[in-house]
Amino acid sequence: MSIRLLAIDLDGTLVNERLEMDPRDVAAVKAATAAGVAVVLATGRMFKSSLRYAEPLGLKGPIINYQGAVVREIASGEVWYRCELTVPMQQRVLALAEPKDWHVNAYVDERVYTARARPEADLYARIAMVPYEVVGPLSKWVRVDSTKMVLVDLDPSDVPARIAELTDWVGDVGRVTRSLDWFVEVINPEVSKARALAMVANRLGVAQAEVCAIGDNTNDEEMVTWAGFGVAMGNAPAALKSVAKYVTGRIEEAGVAQVIERFVIGKREPLIRA
Repeated sequence: MSIRLLAIDLDGTLVNERLEMDPRDVAAVKAATAAGVAVVLATGRMFKSSLRYAEPLGLKGPIINYQGAVVREIASGEVWYRCELTVPMQQRVLALAEPKDWHVNAYVDERVYTARARPEADLYARIAMVPYEVVGPLSKWVRVDSTKMVLVDLDPSDVPARIAELTDWVGDVGRVTRSLDWFVEVINPEVSKARALAMVANRLGVAQAEVCAIGDNTNDEEMVTWAGFGVAMGNAPAALKSVAKYVTGRIEEAGVAQVIERFVIGKREPLIRA
């Protein structure tokens, strides 16, 4: 098996609950790049939020953000692809969320907007490490396309029911997925990490069979399924593990490094011992 393109999710895959990367994972990613493998982060995070992880990894090429809604080159900032939520798509989400007082973030030009300051907004800001701007009811504020919308719930046990209700409500107007425990994300129905990764592979001249993708949550399922060698983290849900060709260690076990060392650069021994 020859891997020429490696796509890695961030949160829960490369970034732990302390919002840090394991030194062994960092070393492995750098070794893959040095071996000539193109490494692409594929995340729901905003571009500026993901840069704090891309830069220590030494990545300069394309990066997939907003669940695949935007692909751009890190070094130049050139946008390779963009597919956003239209105003009617956003209003459809808000028609359900606002009467229920669900917290919603909207994203425009790398900025986060929300109706009011509340604990859900602060939780998101802490994890994403980006500020938010309060603009009042979003249904009255929305006038332009939004890269994505995120509903935040302080109780993760409520999230599956919220996903189901929102999915039924938006129908084919939007795609609903889960990134972190507290986040329900809504993107244009044409958007997915898999589509973005396929576009990157085509532009780089890499065959599907030569792509490895590693993820940990339901928003990674299509990407892991599409890749020639799809990998689920040990901490991933059963649904993702069932479609993966390989299940690696958990994030606290440097599962990303385990994949790179064994399958990408062919090293069986750890680059950095725990």
